[in-house]
Amino acid sequence: MNGNDYLENQVLTAKPHQLHLMVVDGALRFARKAREATQSRNFEQAHFALDRSRDLVAELIGGLNPEQQPEMIEHLKALFVFVYENLNHADVKQEASYINDAIQVLEIHRESWCELIERLQESTPQESRQIHQEEPLQPPHHLEQPAQPHQSRSWIT
Repeated sequence: MNGNDYLENQVLTAKPHQLHLMVVDGALRFARKAREATQSRNFEQAHFALDRSRDLVAELIGGLNPEQQPEMIEHLKALFVFVYENLNHADVKQEASYINDAIQVLEIHRESWCELIERLQESTPQESRQIHQEEPLQPPHHLEQPAQPHQSRSWIT
């Protein structure tokens, strides 16, 4: 099994809250690469890393389901839009301070999300079902076959 097969298997077998964490980690990883490249004045490399990070933040926004806990979803959406805009400003203005702001928000969100996952794992099976009702896992849209219709997904279930 090569690295791509391992990653694909990890994604296809993960629960929605685990997928969310994977996307946050990816956005953070590319934002940090962009910060390093910007500080080294390698703006082409920074652009590509910022582009990847923005794509992942857009996935986070797209994974929000406003039908479930609409007030919380609106707050999360505003948070991710702020991150996305900062990554965009960093790309246009070539300033690491915008990246730092985006990274800080993503790190705080990641920490909170990890605490939520711990609470889900500590809850009894019945409480867990009430908090997180299992849905059939849909592969991320970039892994779907072209003939399949787009399946909406939600990080918050």
